[in-house]
Amino acid sequence: MTGENSATNAVVTVAAFAVERAIGGARGSVAGLVVQPVAWAVTGTTPDAGDAFIYGVGAVGAAAGWILVVPATFTGVIKAAVDDYVGGLVAEAKADEPQAVRNGIHGTDDYGFWSANNHIEAMTIASYGGVAWQHRNGAYLFIKDASDTLICDYHPRSYRRLYRPVLPLRRNGDRVAWQYEDA
Repeated sequence: MTGENSATNAVVTVAAFAVERAIGGARGSVAGLVVQPVAWAVTGTTPDAGDAFIYGVGAVGAAAGWILVVPATFTGVIKAAVDDYVGGLVAEAKADEPQAVRNGIHGTDDYGFWSANNHIEAMTIASYGGVAWQHRNGAYLFIKDASDTLICDYHPRSYRRLYRPVLPLRRNGDRVAWQYEDA
């Protein structure tokens, strides 16, 4: 576990409350809401669906008061810890693969805005022609090339379950036929 998300969450939370308190009133609440988007911009990260929802609840909480701010804050702290844990599993899994392809390997929760790190996301990736797998540590991963195109013929070194398209690629409705295999 890297702690990167947890540390960022703590700094952003403290900074938002400090800005809000320093300015005070409604203007302070609005100013406090700007801290998180600025942190996303500075760190070069984008929120996933969970982060956006938690930020939205916190934003509504700025108007509604502590009844929503406190739960959003605690939920954000827990989500950051989970993101750090999953990020650590993904880093561990990437270390088992050849150095040349590591930059193209991602957790399935990075596949899209609504994505999660799970079996269903791995099946979705395979149905679009990509290779996804569950590492032996439980993390779900997929691989794409430098142009963000899914790779259809990669075989990971270490997996518990492998999801991949049937080769040669065959249409199956608006996607491709795929299969999975257990290690």
